[in-house]
Amino acid sequence: MLNDRFEEIGRRPDATFLDAGASGGAISPDVATFTLGAAVQDGHIPDGLTSVVVESRRALQFGFNASELDRARKWMMAFYERAYNERDKTESGSYAQEYLNHFLEGEPSPGITYEYRLVQQLMPRVTGEEVSGLARRLLDADSRVVLAVTPQKPGVTVPTDQQLRDTIASAEKVAVTPWTDTATTAPLMATKPEAAAVTSRREIAELGVTVVRLANGVEAWLKPTDFKNDQVVFALSGEGGTSLAPPEDYPEASLASVYTNLSGAGGHKALELQKLLAGKLASASPSVGLSTQGVSGSASPAELETALQLLYEEFTAPGDDPDAFALLKKQLDAALVNRDQSPQAVFGEKVAAINSSNHYTSKPLTVARVDALDRAKMTAFYRACFSNASDFTFFMVGAFKIDDAVPLIARYVGSLPSTGGAASHFKDVGRKFPSEVVKARVEKGREPRSQTVISFFADPPPDPMEQERIGAATDVLETALRDMLREDLGQTYTVSVGLQQSLPQRGDGRIVISFGSAPENVDSMVQRVLGEVKRLQTDGPSETLVARAKEAALRAYETSLKQNGYWLGRLQSTHMYAQDPLLILRRKDRIEAVTAGNVKDIFVKYFPTERYTVVTLVPEKTQQE
Repeated sequence: MLNDRFEEIGRRPDATFLDAGASGGAISPDVATFTLGAAVQDGHIPDGLTSVVVESRRALQFGFNASELDRARKWMMAFYERAYNERDKTESGSYAQEYLNHFLEGEPSPGITYEYRLVQQLMPRVTGEEVSGLARRLLDADSRVVLAVTPQKPGVTVPTDQQLRDTIASAEKVAVTPWTDTATTAPLMATKPEAAAVTSRREIAELGVTVVRLANGVEAWLKPTDFKNDQVVFALSGEGGTSLAPPEDYPEASLASVYTNLSGAGGHKALELQKLLAGKLASASPSVGLSTQGVSGSASPAELETALQLLYEEFTAPGDDPDAFALLKKQLDAALVNRDQSPQAVFGEKVAAINSSNHYTSKPLTVARVDALDRAKMTAFYRACFSNASDFTFFMVGAFKIDDAVPLIARYVGSLPSTGGAASHFKDVGRKFPSEVVKARVEKGREPRSQTVISFFADPPPDPMEQERIGAATDVLETALRDMLREDLGQTYTVSVGLQQSLPQRGDGRIVISFGSAPENVDSMVQRVLGEVKRLQTDGPSETLVARAKEAALRAYETSLKQNGYWLGRLQSTHMYAQDPLLILRRKDRIEAVTAGNVKDIFVKYFPTERYTVVTLVPEKTQQE
């Protein structure tokens, strides 16, 4: 309930913090803590501290409202109900954590069936006075520590201990009034749209997929599963994305869905939606990527209609809230103001700039550009992306029955506005990997640790067999480098190898090798990595390394086949690339077809020694150096 209050305050135009929250915890087995924290803009620690103290005093003096408690009850009950419904599908990690907590901390572990029944029995009996009384004990000032952290830079005043004490003393004198809880009584959707006709239906029996076409041109791919008892995931996706925006408007386009999420939908502001949905396990959020846009979400089977209503509202009635726009700019400013002081941020920007040949899509936002953001352009671009349902395909995977789901999809997806035919296609934005060898060095920070990224131009088509071989090659190289650099030489902290592409965009694909090390070892390690690549190109990998990569791929594939999210993503990608969806079931054959010989061919083809980049982060030199 405190966190809900802080979130609501943080959205106000006059909020003195960027984010704030309350949490319980422990600093030892015998010392429990209750923490109130806030993130603030530079130089505003006293203002944020004042807000935290004032809100703690409000809870101390007046407790919580019945409506707040009702929402908190609903969320807790929903959490336990989902855990209970999934009791026979619980992941092993959850059990392992239960055992650890029981062994190390003496936490009771009676099992979810017992816990769920206990919550059902006790939760309705919890009173507002009991919760308010607990808050008073937790927020008591008899044992209190204040920790303040701030960047050291010109123009930012670091508060002294006495100033913090004075701030608390002043805040404790502020007169507080009871919290006013506002909640809309309007329904999520006042009028439900008319269901559209289903114009065709076909089955892909091997996949357990039913494909229905709706009158507005949307095709819906539906796969019921029993992987989870209480989970349905879905995505409405189409081509276009920020590639369709003029380069000068790219920041507005890339932030359009972020702004909409902050604004709400369907005539409800974001906080109103949050309160309306208390206890409902249903969500739907828009997103706009470089080449695609869509609305994705999830729900318990019982709340599937609610989630689809949210999808409908995000598509047809996105919010446009001036306060949300001001909040977005405030958050961006805070994120950017100290970015130049972050070694990892500066390093990441350098890597992106070099590997895209300084393309406009890789240029970081600046404070000045945030100040110039055009809200009208954001809204117009979002509405253009979501103006024609015929540009989209709907995918849904999870615990549902086809006959129950199709009427809901016909109502909330089939009724989306449409021009009758697909018209949106992504545009090639022209990102290109450098055509030669490029090396750069970033000197930033004081920590005696370096990070190196070596990128080789590799831009394969989305052909499943080619992608499989590349996956095996990157696994082989990662294993070889890990064994050589870390275990044999003891010179690296981490090493990773992987293909990075912006498919369906082409031109800047690359295989990226990343490793951390001591600064004095950077040059020798770069040479060792390049030498290992050359060796694999000449001699090829050992049968043992290839077998290990294939075994890991098979294990991951077997696990993925029982995950709703995997099926959702694979159905989307095969559809986007116009591939046979049955390829999803044939990956085992592709893995088994990988050999040491064709992996060697991958090293020759996709690790060009005349076209790669090396970017290294090293600590700044001190005056003594």
